Amino acid sequence: MNDDEEPPLKKNKLPIEPTLNLSLPEDLIVSILARVSRFSYRNLSLVCKRFHWLLTSGELHRIRSLSGCTENCLYVCLRFSHNDHIPRWKKKKKNKSSGYVLETIPFPHPPPSHGWGLVAVGSNIYNIGGSIYGCRSNSVSILDCWSNTWLKAPSMQVDRCRPSANFLDGKIYVTGGHASYKNASHYMEVFDLKTKTWEPVLSSSGRMTLYKTKNVVVDGNLYVVGNKGVVYNPKDDTWDSLGPEMNLGSKWFSSCVIENVLYYYYYEEGIKWYDTKARSWRSLLNGMRKLPKFARHANVRLADYGGKMALFWDKFVASGGGRGYENRMIWCAMIALERSYRGEIWGKVEWFDAVLPNPIPKEYDFEYVGCVNV
Repeated sequence: MNDDEEPPLKKNKLPIEPTLNLSLPEDLIVSILARVSRFSYRNLSLVCKRFHWLLTSGELHRIRSLSGCTENCLYVCLRFSHNDHIPRWKKKKKNKSSGYVLETIPFPHPPPSHGWGLVAVGSNIYNIGGSIYGCRSNSVSILDCWSNTWLKAPSMQVDRCRPSANFLDGKIYVTGGHASYKNASHYMEVFDLKTKTWEPVLSSSGRMTLYKTKNVVVDGNLYVVGNKGVVYNPKDDTWDSLGPEMNLGSKWFSSCVIENVLYYYYYEEGIKWYDTKARSWRSLLNGMRKLPKFARHANVRLADYGGKMALFWDKFVASGGGRGYENRMIWCAMIALERSYRGEIWGKVEWFDAVLPNPIPKEYDFEYVGCVNV
């Protein structure tokens, strides 16, 4: 054997396996886990009971928030029939083979949820008002997306059937969902997250009906659209009228706000965004070129994903056995947005893929798509 050659390994000598040091101080382990992506938490929770407990503790969530290690996570709520009072919740998770998929969240007793009455605030999703068997409700519940549990919150002052809710400057503004035209205090109310109290917001009489409205937040103002369009400025407590270009009708179902820009999707127009200075709609450039063409009656939803656009849509799939196309597959695309020096907004498709492992019945709808920070 030459001097340069390594001696052969003895057959009875086994390689030394690394051992996990569980004797580290608990605060140090929590600090380390806080810097690990949540996509790895499921596997880490299988290491030992101690890890499982730490990964679900509120202390870990607090450390992640203080250290700026939180991540964006999409939550999707699906309704499979008009009489489905308890829709199904799903969230995005990492998948080794295809990138991202939606996994079902197994809630033991989820409350009824209604799309426009759901609003994301930090790591929580507020579920406001709604209707059960035709009766309006003032109840408010909170989905804690860290622990995936539902909590009770102070009830509204007014019963509302299908209200619209949005978050602005530490408060949640709720409009619509009530049929009374006489009491101005029923039009809008606001929930202060610090004081945990509800207060009415008085509106000018005759501005709008109180039932079917949709509100969005753009540039610190609350745009409220129903039979008429109005904009409310909370800082000045003032109301102004909106132009007819905001009467979008069913287009509101496929709309979202990303970094103070309002977008919507419509089959014949693609994705458009609202220019608040020109008070007109403009097309998103290059945003759809790499995507497959959507069916005319496809369910399409847009959502803010940390400054990017999450675009959901569906495709019909064959059911097998000669039963035709009775199911659908849900797809998602992530689109990066960039504003040019000319004021145009360009979209770049980063990826798209099927995100629901199994087909779902064709009679369904997106109740809600939103992003939380956990």
